[in-house]
Amino acid sequence: MTEGQTQVLLNEVEKMNSTLGRIEDALVGINESLDALSQCVDFVPPNRYQVAGYNFFRIGGSVDTGNY
Repeated sequence: MTEGQTQVLLNEVEKMNSTLGRIEDALVGINESLDALSQCVDFVPPNRYQVAGYNFFRIGGSVDTGNY
């Protein structure tokens, strides 16, 4: 392998490393978002009249839907 080929290969490896770093940052952000969302999901177990319980999404505070 010539010196020029080695330099091209090193440049490509650096580009891939940079790309993988950005992908890692994005995945960390997604993981943090999913962790935050999972804190907002609760389960209500079935009572004696129900066959199964249910999950619900809990939102604290008020939500403005813009519908008046």
